[in-house]
Amino acid sequence: MLENNTMTGSMDKAQILVDSLPYIRDFNQKIIVICFGASNILNDEEEQEVMRDIALLKSIGMRPIVVHDTRMGYDKFRENKRLAKLIEFCGIKSVGICGMDTQTIRMTLDNDYIPVITPNDIDTEDVIITPQEASRVVAEAIGAEKVIFLGKEDGVHDLETDEIISQMTYSEVKKIRESLIDPKMLLKTKEALTMLDSGIPRVHIINAKIRHAILLELFSVIGIGTMIMSDDAPYYMHEIRYKQRL
Repeated sequence: MLENNTMTGSMDKAQILVDSLPYIRDFNQKIIVICFGASNILNDEEEQEVMRDIALLKSIGMRPIVVHDTRMGYDKFRENKRLAKLIEFCGIKSVGICGMDTQTIRMTLDNDYIPVITPNDIDTEDVIITPQEASRVVAEAIGAEKVIFLGKEDGVHDLETDEIISQMTYSEVKKIRESLIDPKMLLKTKEALTMLDSGIPRVHIINAKIRHAILLELFSVIGIGTMIMSDDAPYYMHEIRYKQRL
């Protein structure tokens, strides 16, 4: 019985890998900015797991960039180095960058590192720059494929069923924003629309407290949060095939 259970578990894992191939192919060499706004809601173990998932993205050919907030009461520059070190513990090269110097960010990407960015540098240490603002600036300058908001919010909820809406267009979000009650979601959708206006094709809103949230969002068509795309953004091949099967 134990042998059968082991074989079944191995087959399940193999099927997951096979199912992931279309996504891996579509995301190969794509730059993804992860706006990590979860430092104050994750414990050390959860935070390490998130960084492990980001390291996995790099391992399968994606080019992630991390822009992060800072734990309450902690030094932002030391936190920057600490988060980069958490990724390096996973066997992936990473470097902490202070500020939004796009030339430095490009250089680290080209040299196979994951840039971990705190929005401020020494000259702007006392200036309030949010991770969301910094993510937009970096994503626009670098030509990122998408930005992922990783924080407290689950995504945009349907006003009638309260279920999370998995995919929305720019126009659809604009229509429902006036009906949103949660001020945090109002702010989040406003930031998402601003990013789309800047030419970033897609923005995802997902809850960092869900285990493997980034992987579940990226490697399934439905995902676990809300993906907002520009009205004219093209679909990936795995999305087109999924729609054809419906």
